[in-house]
Amino acid sequence: MKANTKYLLKRYAIVPLGCVYLIFVVTGLLRRGQYTPVIAFAALIAIVAPLFVLWVRRKAVLAFKYPTPDRAIALYHGFTPRDSHSEALVAYNSAFAAALYGEFDRAREELASINWSTLPPMYQGFETYIFSLLAIFEARDYSRALTLAKEARDLCDVSDNFPGAKRSRVALEANVAVCELLAGNNGSALLAQLDSASRTLPGVSAAIPAWALAVQHTTAGQPAEARRYAAVVTRLVPHCTPLMTVPRSRIIRG
Repeated sequence: MKANTKYLLKRYAIVPLGCVYLIFVVTGLLRRGQYTPVIAFAALIAIVAPLFVLWVRRKAVLAFKYPTPDRAIALYHGFTPRDSHSEALVAYNSAFAAALYGEFDRAREELASINWSTLPPMYQGFETYIFSLLAIFEARDYSRALTLAKEARDLCDVSDNFPGAKRSRVALEANVAVCELLAGNNGSALLAQLDSASRTLPGVSAAIPAWALAVQHTTAGQPAEARRYAAVVTRLVPHCTPLMTVPRSRIIRG
């Protein structure tokens, strides 16, 4: 989508300029024989920064081990928003946590704190994605959920050349596949797509396709397969009630 591309180009415009400036500074230091600051900075980029990212992701995963979404939501709200876009991401992540725990009104409250219509389409796609989860877990309206999942995917459409775009696309496609499965499409290609998503999606996102597969195999009378996927759900989100049950409240706990 052109609007998303324009927004991301503006967002990342400073990166090339920063790289040029960094090269200029490093070159100057090397010419003067000042190797220590260069080595220290290289270590920071190569070791410290990746470790920090991994630490934040690990902290987010651990937050979903608690009985309520409070820990996860507090973690997201602990980041200081720089602008309206950052505030939207905080609301989106907090609504995601609330939805997974079955606190649907709280999820809507988080979304209501943002004027999504003023933001680029991809942010409106984040909001729509949460509404698709509400349609799945609260309303059990899988046809509506599928429509919203496709809308979210289309709103978030952007070139894979941007950082994180490819991973986001996989997650959004997985959400569409979850809704298709729940709506009655149980083709082998769809099951394979969801199996891959349950193993490769980052963080707790993998719990949703795993739950959908547990639902499918339970309905199909394949308890061993259902328990295998239910174990993934239990490992990632042990207290998220909507993900611990199948339609008609049949328990799939492994």
